[in-house]
Amino acid sequence: MAFNKSNYMLQQQELREAVVGLGLTRTEDPGSKLHRIIVRFAMARPMTELIRATSKAEAIKFATNRYPTATNIEIQNDKRRR
Repeated sequence: MAFNKSNYMLQQQELREAVVGLGLTRTEDPGSKLHRIIVRFAMARPMTELIRATSKAEAIKFATNRYPTATNIEIQNDKRRR
């Protein structure tokens, strides 16, 4: 198969799809809790979402797999409520 620009563009788009599934974007652990995260995208307003995970690191991993095009993912301070 010859490599040309159209094949390259198709491969790049395939790599940016979300990776979803148990253990990748969610957990079934009964000891998990909700973590409030802020997801930032280029040229868009930030999005706030609740992700159920056992730790903050796992919540960031789940958000990164769920939103591969995000430019920044951070955990919001638990004390801050609106």
